[in-house]
Amino acid sequence: MNFRIGIDVGGTFTHGVALDNRTLDIITTSCVPTTHTAPNGVAEGVGQCLSKLLENETISRDQVAYVAHSTTQATNALLEGDVAAVGLIGLVSGMTAWKARREMTFREVPIGGGAVPVTLHFCKPGEVEKIGVIFNELARSRVKAVVAAQPFSVENPSGEKAILEEAVKRGFLATATHQISGLYGLRARTRTAVVNAAILPKMMEAATKTHESMERLGLHCPLMIMRSDGGVMNMERVKLRPIETLLSGPAAGVSAAILYERLGSGVFVEVGGTSTDISLVLNGRPMRKNAVVGEHVLYLKTIDVRTVGAAGGSMPRVSKGKLLDVGPRSAHIAGLEYACFQPPETIGDAKMELIAPLPGDPADYAVVRTAAGRLVAITATCAANLLGLVPEGDYARGNAESARLAIKPLARAIGKTEEEAAESIIQSLVDKIHRRVAGLLREYRVGEEAALVVGGGGGAAVLVPALAQRLKFRYRQARNAEIISAIGVGMALTKSTIEKSVVNPTDDDIKRIRSEAIQAVVEQGCDPAAVEVHVEVDARKNVVRAEAEGASALVSGRSREKISVEDARRIAISESPLPLIDVSLIFQDEATFVFEGQRKGKTTSAGRNAGVIMVVDAYGLVKLTARGGKIFVVQTGEEEKLQKIIDTGLHFGDGGVIVKPIHLVYGGKVIDVSHIGSPEKILAFVKMEMAENPTREKFCLVVTI
Repeated sequence: MNFRIGIDVGGTFTHGVALDNRTLDIITTSCVPTTHTAPNGVAEGVGQCLSKLLENETISRDQVAYVAHSTTQATNALLEGDVAAVGLIGLVSGMTAWKARREMTFREVPIGGGAVPVTLHFCKPGEVEKIGVIFNELARSRVKAVVAAQPFSVENPSGEKAILEEAVKRGFLATATHQISGLYGLRARTRTAVVNAAILPKMMEAATKTHESMERLGLHCPLMIMRSDGGVMNMERVKLRPIETLLSGPAAGVSAAILYERLGSGVFVEVGGTSTDISLVLNGRPMRKNAVVGEHVLYLKTIDVRTVGAAGGSMPRVSKGKLLDVGPRSAHIAGLEYACFQPPETIGDAKMELIAPLPGDPADYAVVRTAAGRLVAITATCAANLLGLVPEGDYARGNAESARLAIKPLARAIGKTEEEAAESIIQSLVDKIHRRVAGLLREYRVGEEAALVVGGGGGAAVLVPALAQRLKFRYRQARNAEIISAIGVGMALTKSTIEKSVVNPTDDDIKRIRSEAIQAVVEQGCDPAAVEVHVEVDARKNVVRAEAEGASALVSGRSREKISVEDARRIAISESPLPLIDVSLIFQDEATFVFEGQRKGKTTSAGRNAGVIMVVDAYGLVKLTARGGKIFVVQTGEEEKLQKIIDTGLHFGDGGVIVKPIHLVYGGKVIDVSHIGSPEKILAFVKMEMAENPTREKFCLVVTI
């Protein structure tokens, strides 16, 4: 038996989970307070979590396939301003040197908690003597990390590489702009490299200490770190791009929603003690956006997570006999325990008091002083327990009588019954979360195809069912909701994104960039046969983007048992956001099932029930949900059919040719080819994919409305 270990470093607690690599069953879990202030920082808590997991006698250290953890290190460093001073060496020459200098001139780069101080130096490429003088000056200063920047280094990085080599020789941590992105845009690329370098010392220190903890525990397997796009990367990649770990905590939950909860399309809402994270998943992929630091857009894609200061520990605010608000402060921030987790006799005849949780906060947060004289918090979890909303056995289940005794003085103060006061607390928080969810759905123009809410986090049962009811969406609580992020870390796939600026890209350009993306994940231990690549061509910005993801050969999902056709059909029906009838299997290969179902109660203009297409892989993951469309099966050697199939996905309007969503499906992969560009480029790409699989008998193309 092999195991994979996932550890999620949260703001309050660090959760760990050991999973059976084949079945993904949970073997054991652990939880320790997050060690923000410990000498070894959060790495100490990761080590403690690992140690507790290994106390389980069924887990042999030499059978642990890998350890992965999320991290708050990069995010906290930027929020708190705990960053290193950076030395920027700009390489300039020729007639355009003045323009390049202007693009690379940063005295500081603003971040959430202040600014990254930058020491700026310029020289010509190959000026060995001057470069040596610059490094001597940097060594005498407080600079800890170096950035090498040069115009057009994405095409010829030799100058930046020379600076990197010299930096390493002299003991500096260093990064170069060509390592950050293959896009033009010297200023944005340099700014992103500066932020990357500023967090590099802290990240490497934490990663080194985590690795040392593993070695002390006898673990000699790979260490992987959660990325901001929901994947993981190895330590060599972290050394190059620690910036990719921003928001890795919220990304872990989304990863679990997709891989563990099999969320194909819907809204994932993770409720913690202090805040709630909201994300949107469509066709098995989370929505993503460019990261913004200090109001500046970086060359970095992160999962689009909307965070709300509303959660299970949120405390009510009272003013002039009215419930003013609930949150954003929580019991955790105030350092108080939840009233509903105390014995009723401890609460007794409690009295309400108003406090300021932190210095500078308004003193209008309602708490109660118990009969024993101790302050405890009235929280949303208390309200949900009073109302009977938290089921037996749930992580958030508390004592309803204790909750009632605590809420009683609050209810009296605002002129309501205990039940009315509790309902007001819940609805106030649901209002906040609902506004964010509604905005997210509007922004991505998503309708009923995502009409499913999955709740995760320890407070899921407190708020998410009421949210789903408000949205009129179906609701499902994630299994093991309280440790869902740790599970997501343990299951996450290795990912890599390659972006290049290419004017009028040729088929060879697209093939080359696609190959680079595949190679990037294979070098991190991925099984080449399990790598899935999505390519997008942005003709307006002259950008080609390839995103590759795959499982490590050690933890490949192919080691798990595959599901049957009937299991896949049941999953398609149960996971569809829309009620289906008459679900038929249209295409099947060794790792894919493509179903077409009819929507119950919906008909087309021809009187036929409207169709829904569902693609499920051999391990139960819903890879595509589409309202209407056509499914085409192409046998190997029938490439002449491809042009006609692609033509069915074209719409000719006043603005020219519009390509409808077209997906190539085979071997468990669902590849969106509609963003590759012209119909000719789409045809060439599909033929390329087919040519690389000459032994495969058939492929499927799904053209959706």
